Amino acid sequence: MKTTLLFPPSWHPSQPYLSLPALTGFLRREGVDVTQRDINIEFLEVILNKDNKGDFLERIADRLSKRRLSGEKEDYSKLISALEEIPYVSEKLDSAKAALRGEGFYDSNQYMESLGNIGKWLSLISTAYFPSEVTLVGNNLTNYSVYSSKGIFEAINNEKENIFLDIFKRHFLKSILADEPGLVGISVTSTSQIIPAFTMARLIKEANKDIHITIGGGVFTRLIDNIFRSDVLFSLVDSFIIYEGEHALLSLIHELENKKDFTQVPNLIYKHNGRTALNEPLIVEDIDYLPTPDYDGFPLSLYFTPKLVLPVQTSRGCYYKKCAFCNLHVDQMVFRSRKIDLVMEDISDLSQKYKTKYFFITDEAMPLPTMKKFSDKIIENKIDIKWITGMRFEKKLDSGLIEKASKAGCLKFVFGLESYNQRVLDLMRKGIQRETVDRIIKDCLEKGMAVHVYLITGFPTETREEAFESVDFILNNEALVNSLGFSCQPSLFELEKASPILDLPPSYGITKIMEPKGHDLSLGYFYEVDKGMTAKEAEEVYNQIMDKVYNKVSPFPFNYSMSDGLLYIARSKGDGIAY
Repeated sequence: MKTTLLFPPSWHPSQPYLSLPALTGFLRREGVDVTQRDINIEFLEVILNKDNKGDFLERIADRLSKRRLSGEKEDYSKLISALEEIPYVSEKLDSAKAALRGEGFYDSNQYMESLGNIGKWLSLISTAYFPSEVTLVGNNLTNYSVYSSKGIFEAINNEKENIFLDIFKRHFLKSILADEPGLVGISVTSTSQIIPAFTMARLIKEANKDIHITIGGGVFTRLIDNIFRSDVLFSLVDSFIIYEGEHALLSLIHELENKKDFTQVPNLIYKHNGRTALNEPLIVEDIDYLPTPDYDGFPLSLYFTPKLVLPVQTSRGCYYKKCAFCNLHVDQMVFRSRKIDLVMEDISDLSQKYKTKYFFITDEAMPLPTMKKFSDKIIENKIDIKWITGMRFEKKLDSGLIEKASKAGCLKFVFGLESYNQRVLDLMRKGIQRETVDRIIKDCLEKGMAVHVYLITGFPTETREEAFESVDFILNNEALVNSLGFSCQPSLFELEKASPILDLPPSYGITKIMEPKGHDLSLGYFYEVDKGMTAKEAEEVYNQIMDKVYNKVSPFPFNYSMSDGLLYIARSKGDGIAY
């Protein structure tokens, strides 16, 4: 039986995502006939093809005609402007894509101009689906919530506003069906992929109801209880694979080929005798048994970088796993590190096979012992690679280890600082001290290690003054702000499902927790506090902090894309890598 794996829009176009290559590598080793497709990057290539402008112009003209007849004027001017500008802007698309995939990428003016032209084009063609909008990294079907099964069903049936329904039907459905898959797996790792994923599922099911469709990924792993309350989802898909998917998917394929006894498939949610069922016990993968990810089948030349940056893992899960706000531990039940020799095989095989020496280590936070071993192996074997990784502000991350990582080709550390106020840090259970933060940032600057800092605004009980204390700590450090590759990304606190804070809300000043009305697929909650900023006040402060950050720190390229930033840093440091 043939299996097709799909990664739907919307995701960042700078590099492939790891989920499907990890699954594909395992399934192919086990003898499964697998086709994998990054529909996200293929979708962008279709809508950024100037030869398709006629389709968009026709839709816009049709909408304009209907609005004239109905007397509606809400988006009249946008439609007229789009008709006038699309032919002109379309002539800039080829040069914009070529610049981002070539040497023009490293010219900041060309880089910005190219992204600007692509952004303008996407804004113009989005008027054909008004009020919905698609961007280079996301989408917004304004009238529909991804947290509501009702909203999802309305969106996937809206021919007028759902760009994915239109483009998938005309450009993708036929080729997917041509492979004659018995199973289609769709990976959903972001809420921006929910409507595109179910749109694709609807089209496939309508074309061939016998194809088994399963959805996996972190989003629905966090929605297990919601799936049990939303039977309507099973009219579009046959099952959900939660947590890790390698052996679960292999077992599902075997059952589809044989007895179709889904009770034997681990980590599966499905319909059994008319009721929603979850097979337990849940399994955790032995990551030392898993092979190197396999990217064959992905159109690697289509990503918007001149050099291919590949994601790779040295571990699964988070070794710290204590932060009060974080639910990333849900995706991976148990923390595991991969044997360092296997990691080195992964790097070597991927580098040789795909002619690249740029890697994004996708660990939640790379354990210090792993980083030391990894760096030692690279230095000892004189391996010429450049990489970026997530780190924690650990006391044991000393100057010597930072220098060693730098010598091994690490160009940037990505830190989750969240706050610089010690009271808030302690309440968050971050397990770090301000003096450690000060020292590590100083050591990074001295060793030429670029730094990214994540901040969270509005953690329960946080005051306005404490929030600004954190951002001022960053922005007042001129050496940090002006250092090569520096980036800073504030985010607004959200009370998410399965976060430890929910175990004891009063400890965090939370007096009331409310489920969003009509959102049967909500990933979080509304809440009220008895101290600190209200949720509304926190949002206002967050917007002020965002303005403050972007007035001092350019979002491009380093805040826009970690992969782009990695390549920029490498070029700035005189990277002589032949690939």
